[in-house]
Amino acid sequence: MFQATTRAALAALFLALAAAGAHAQLTSARAGSQPSGQISGQVRYADTKQPAFNVLVSCDGLQGGLAGQVQTDRNGRFSFTGLGASQFIVRVSAPGYLAEQQTVELQSTSFANVQFNLRPDPNAARGGEGVTLTGVVGVPAAAQQEYEAGRAALLEGKQEESVRAGIQHLEKAVALDPKFLTAQVLLGTAYMDLKQWDKAEQALKRAHELDQKDAPVYFALGEVYRRQKKYKEAEAELTAGLKLDDKSVQGHFTLGRVYFETGDIVKAGPQVGTALQLDPKLAEGYLLAGNILLKARQPENALTQFQAYLVLAPDGEFAPQARDLVQKIQQALANKKP
Repeated sequence: MFQATTRAALAALFLALAAAGAHAQLTSARAGSQPSGQISGQVRYADTKQPAFNVLVSCDGLQGGLAGQVQTDRNGRFSFTGLGASQFIVRVSAPGYLAEQQTVELQSTSFANVQFNLRPDPNAARGGEGVTLTGVVGVPAAAQQEYEAGRAALLEGKQEESVRAGIQHLEKAVALDPKFLTAQVLLGTAYMDLKQWDKAEQALKRAHELDQKDAPVYFALGEVYRRQKKYKEAEAELTAGLKLDDKSVQGHFTLGRVYFETGDIVKAGPQVGTALQLDPKLAEGYLLAGNILLKARQPENALTQFQAYLVLAPDGEFAPQARDLVQKIQQALANKKP
């Protein structure tokens, strides 16, 4: 019999899954009526014309409710898919820049493209010889050139050769200007692409020293610590990041994974539930929820979550394992019937 705290955690997870619409998504997808609207776009810095990397973009229904939340890629691009025929508000925010938003309608079309040019917040710029919070303005020309060369190499793809070439340039950029925040963050994520967790940790910790209020750095470092199985450090980073941005899907989901991997489903359930409330289309969230429910010995509920994952990611990285689990659970449930 589960303790009261375990039952409460599972109840919180069930409520969050209901709010996320897991069953409704599964039903509509099976009926062939899954929404297919898409909003894509790009974010640039108005002062430098550079693509804005790792910037938070959120998409809300005009009548309320978060439809999705993502970070821009290295080219400043983002995309929201599976949207219904409605109106949405796309919001962009970055430390040191004024928040921007645009209203987008998907009633007469199924696709929309939006562009954002973030303007510096005059009240947020740093003084002296340092850099602004974006880590670009005020950087020596030689360091900026190395940064651009590194970013260009990384944009070629995640092939090891391209990533290594990008890292070489980025290492030169931060050597020329140790306060180059954007280069430090990009260097850390490049090392993450190569699964060189120790070097990623070093670069992201240096980025931490430059800006203690950059929530995505906390989340990236939390993921690095999780990969290194430094779970206490991961929990500390993710918790601190969520204090700065409590609506981060990445933050809640990664913290849920940390708790699950340490065997604490009491804490894991509410975190994955919150992540799914914030982003009902987070496929891996349903996968993690299914695994939590399996550990809680609730195979019927776990089955629904694995099926929801397969609806959202039929060709996903873990689709073969999910299909295998679905088959095994269905067989086990069938064998229980009189």
